[in-house]
Amino acid sequence: MAGKGFTPTGILHFAIGVGDLDEGRRFYEDVLGCTYLRQNDSTVFFQAGDQYFVLTNAKNHTPPNPPGEYEFHHAFTVEGDGFDDALKYVEEQGYPILIYEEEGHRTFTGRHAYIQDPWGNSIELIDFHGIGDFSRPDFQGRQRRQKTAE
Repeated sequence: MAGKGFTPTGILHFAIGVGDLDEGRRFYEDVLGCTYLRQNDSTVFFQAGDQYFVLTNAKNHTPPNPPGEYEFHHAFTVEGDGFDDALKYVEEQGYPILIYEEEGHRTFTGRHAYIQDPWGNSIELIDFHGIGDFSRPDFQGRQRRQKTAE
């Protein structure tokens, strides 16, 4: 392809910064249900479905969003009836749902809910129904559900 040096064939993993690897492992394994693979001094390796991610020990971690916001996030799919069970479970574990939406997502369709891990990383849980319509020229993005003080 002209102008491109290469074309990636996929994403192998992404990294999430946490302040404590053991606590991070507990959250992502016990609360989110991800599969623990292994751990070393600086990283915990996980699998979620057919994808992988790592927790990185970020001693000076700065949350990517202000408290309660979720624009910068990592999305994890949870299918069908498991989605409702997941929302109930994370709340029972002490992680409130920041935002729940059934409509308004035209790119990645399905129900969406956002929580934050203990370090303020926003996590999207999505009952993914498919890719939406990218071709509509009138798409301006959805309005965020947070309200600013007037």
